[in-house]
Amino acid sequence: MAEHKVSGIDVFLIFSRDGNTYDTLVCLTNSSVTRTTSEIDAKSQCGPDTQPGTQANAVSFEGQVMQDPSSGRISTDELDDFWRTKETVYWKLGKLTPAIGDVTYSGTGFIAELNENNPIDNVSTFTGKIGIYGILSKSTATS
Repeated sequence: MAEHKVSGIDVFLIFSRDGNTYDTLVCLTNSSVTRTTSEIDAKSQCGPDTQPGTQANAVSFEGQVMQDPSSGRISTDELDDFWRTKETVYWKLGKLTPAIGDVTYSGTGFIAELNENNPIDNVSTFTGKIGIYGILSKSTATS
């Protein structure tokens, strides 16, 4: 397979209440996956040492606020509902129609953070973070 760059314009964040019907988060300007492993201090008389500890991950996102998004699309109003109710959400991050070799991340979680910014001289924006239950899933398209 030939190497190719992934363009962020092709990566979408989609949400579902039931794991079957997904809605696209509209006007996304940035998304990121964070993976961390804590370090356990394992030093001894033999010298300094560390061991891998607890693993965690999160998905962060940024975008422009869209009022009354079309059917099949969501913006901050629905994200705010998820946050207020602490509702479990299903999510996927990747291409809407993955081609061979494309990676999609997915999982369940909750809206851990949601912020809106309303500058007087520009469009309103939002940032947020999904707190993920367990470790996110990763799949690579094979067909």
